[in-house]
Amino acid sequence: MEKPPPVPPDLVEEIDALANTLLERDDHADIARKFEWLLDALVMRGQLPAAYTKMATKIRGDRSTVRLTLVDDKYKKESPDIDCASRLHLCEARCCRFEVSLSAQDIADRIPFAIDQPYALPRDPYTKKCICMDEGGACTIYDKRPASCRVYDCRRDPRVWIDFDARIPAPMPEKITPIPKP
Repeated sequence: MEKPPPVPPDLVEEIDALANTLLERDDHADIARKFEWLLDALVMRGQLPAAYTKMATKIRGDRSTVRLTLVDDKYKKESPDIDCASRLHLCEARCCRFEVSLSAQDIADRIPFAIDQPYALPRDPYTKKCICMDEGGACTIYDKRPASCRVYDCRRDPRVWIDFDARIPAPMPEKITPIPKP
């Protein structure tokens, strides 16, 4: 697989400016998390130096934990055609370990969330997987799953695959690696 080109200097300036703007604000935790994801992805692809991971950590800081997603109708969202069941043994359901913000529609559908992290799908503290996964890796709320889960396409996500077609998973990112139970 060919290494992606570095991020152009003008885009690096924009990233730095956005980071400084977010550092000055104490709201918009949802935007800060999306920005953190973007930085993580660019660092993992080798397009930005690892120092940007530290920048993302600073931005995350002490922010509001309310992360309500603005989605009109999740049931109208298109889902990518990926046979997840045939790849679970390879990817270990990484996407089900990512942070997912809920929408008002998800709350109305009674999708669970933890009181200390309002409007975010809770994850098991040890496996880091969404608590809506059963032992076999199936989603117990599949028909009501959030918009983020419906539209997510792992095929080009460097956190999941080195090469989707060749079925080569990427190394497990540290923040979603399971931890041993005490």
